[in-house]
Amino acid sequence: MANHPPLLIDLTGVARLAGVQRPVASVWRRRFSTSADPFPVAIGERGGRAMFDAESVADWLMRNGRGKNPEAVADAAASASPVDFDITDSEHVATLDALLTLRFVSGEAVGGLTVHELMDHATAVDPTDSCLVTEASRATTSWATWADRLADAAYSPVAASRLLERRHMATRSLAGSAGRLTDPAELLLIVLVEALSRDDQGELVLGAGIGPSLAAELDSRVGDDVDLVVPAVTGGRGIRRRRLCDGVALPAADSISEAPRLFVERLPTDSARSATELLTAVDDLVLGMRNHDRVAVLAPASVLVGSVGPDDMLTRTDVLRTGRVRAIVKLPAGLLVAAPREALALWVLGRDTVGVAMADRMTAVADLTEVSLTETVTNDLASDVLAAMGSAHEARAHSFRFVQFVRTASLVAARGSLPIPARMRRNGSVSNGSLPALLDQAFARLGEDAPMLSTVAVEGIPESPMAVDELLTAKNLRLIAGTRVAADEYYDSGFAVISSSDLDDPRQIGARHVDPIVFRARHPSARRTNPGDIVFRTSPTAKAWVDADGEKVVLYPLRILRIRRSDPAGLVPELVAADINHSRGGAGQWRRWRLRRVAPAASTSLRAALSDLADHREALARRVDALDSYVDLLSAGVVSGTVLLSERAASAASEH
Repeated sequence: MANHPPLLIDLTGVARLAGVQRPVASVWRRRFSTSADPFPVAIGERGGRAMFDAESVADWLMRNGRGKNPEAVADAAASASPVDFDITDSEHVATLDALLTLRFVSGEAVGGLTVHELMDHATAVDPTDSCLVTEASRATTSWATWADRLADAAYSPVAASRLLERRHMATRSLAGSAGRLTDPAELLLIVLVEALSRDDQGELVLGAGIGPSLAAELDSRVGDDVDLVVPAVTGGRGIRRRRLCDGVALPAADSISEAPRLFVERLPTDSARSATELLTAVDDLVLGMRNHDRVAVLAPASVLVGSVGPDDMLTRTDVLRTGRVRAIVKLPAGLLVAAPREALALWVLGRDTVGVAMADRMTAVADLTEVSLTETVTNDLASDVLAAMGSAHEARAHSFRFVQFVRTASLVAARGSLPIPARMRRNGSVSNGSLPALLDQAFARLGEDAPMLSTVAVEGIPESPMAVDELLTAKNLRLIAGTRVAADEYYDSGFAVISSSDLDDPRQIGARHVDPIVFRARHPSARRTNPGDIVFRTSPTAKAWVDADGEKVVLYPLRILRIRRSDPAGLVPELVAADINHSRGGAGQWRRWRLRRVAPAASTSLRAALSDLADHREALARRVDALDSYVDLLSAGVVSGTVLLSERAASAASEH
């Protein structure tokens, strides 16, 4: 056994070391507790978790051929930690990171050095204590020994530093919106910063919410002509250590020139968590901007675009009134590892527009809450934002995929959530101007299945989409709950029943019925569907179907959306159902679904056309089903020897 302090590992670490899922480690511990070579016994406890000797576990894995990591013994240090080290403690992690940095800078092992010698090394490398001296003063000899083993297990000090950062962030399950960003969220910031830095930005200034790994990637994307500036905050010390580990010079703590700056801030941070603190932080950024500076702020959507308190609303309005907020983007949920249901928003600030009257100012906005943040979407959004930051001529020359412009005055006047209209397109790459030509091409491809319709290209003014919640408040829509039906209410005939699974295959609707007399007696206030009602569900996926006939019983948890006939607000049932089917599911999402609307004069003709097309599609689907059934029966007959194809039939089939 090696003569160094033991390293402890919990079952999560065992699974990580072995390259398996967490439950597998628990099964090993239980199943092999009484075997000839039992799983190592716990030697302690930390935070209610059993802790094991990492080397003993690694040896056991290798002896018994368990797991998927043939290098488990060499990698044990990467998944474990010393007895007195807490991976959840930010100061502990910073100290170990400093030891890794000293290991890289000196090129020699730090294990075996005394604390005094470690301090001397740190002072020689970082005489102003910008990232090392304070952390080294908290080191212990056992931690220094582990730093060497961790660097060896990860193959380099910088790889060990990245691993340490990932392990620490993985423990922050309660960090919420301050926790780790997902890869798509980080890619969004990287691509946006790369786009914004192309236009003569002299400095990249990183805020306290940017971690070392993200900072390194941002720095690599902006090019050698852009200087990195990292303010002297706790998070900035980690970025400086990572720079040293990467073999790069320490960044400046303050702006060193009058060149244009690009600020990147991710909120909340350790010093700004409440809505008031977040908006004050944004306000401070605005106050410190020079005219050619730009700022990208990623923060909770509830603060940047949602409804906030009166005092916070005044602060946000003051920032909007400066004219520096040039783009506002609502992002989809799922961009935070520890808070997958929380949505983020993006503000991009630039040169002020105080020389333009408030009535004439425009702000670029985009609603991506129902869009998956793929790499293509990210690149197109960055292109849109960059064009929106340019001159009016550049904006007119750009074909925007997501961004549209609203009057800044409407944002300033908002007394709740900021009015960010959604850009409703089934295919984001299709512009309104190209729709008539594409429609003609699609019509031609239908051949003999083409409907008897004619279209004419016009220059119409579209109705803006509205959220379900807004339409319910305005009483253009009515929400009707489904009914809980007992098993003894079903009958051979009566009212047809619609269940959640029926929405996946509407042809099943009508297979079950409830007795009308029993149903009315037990559910006197229950509502059945009317013709044109939209029956919908929210989980496991969003799904909707239009009942053309009515008089059906909708089973809970399904619900009904009923359009007000006297004031439909441009809603068309078939269009509403299509929008729901392309929306994000989930219990809290449906009130935010954006529904397309049409001009009143076009509503009746569109409904008729969509109804005819649906009937035609259903007839074609029946023909496809009949063909599939015939193929199955024919194949079964030939295989079983009960059917023999004549030469003439086979020849005719081959010709087709």
